[in-house]
Amino acid sequence: MPPLWMVICGLSGICAVIAEIGNRRRNNRNNIEDVGFMPWSTITAMSLLTFGLSIAFGLGFISTE
Repeated sequence: MPPLWMVICGLSGICAVIAEIGNRRRNNRNNIEDVGFMPWSTITAMSLLTFGLSIAFGLGFISTE
């Protein structure tokens, strides 16, 4: 079984990619009046923050001890 930090890193990376695709689709929509309700840029930012922290914990740059 892979370490927990590796799993968290992978999931947050996938979430960031999905949020960026959603943000790109929102920016390129045909009907400008068709607004959405998802905060894609906030989701991307939080996912990338989680991605960076999980890499730091996983590689030992940040320790929990």
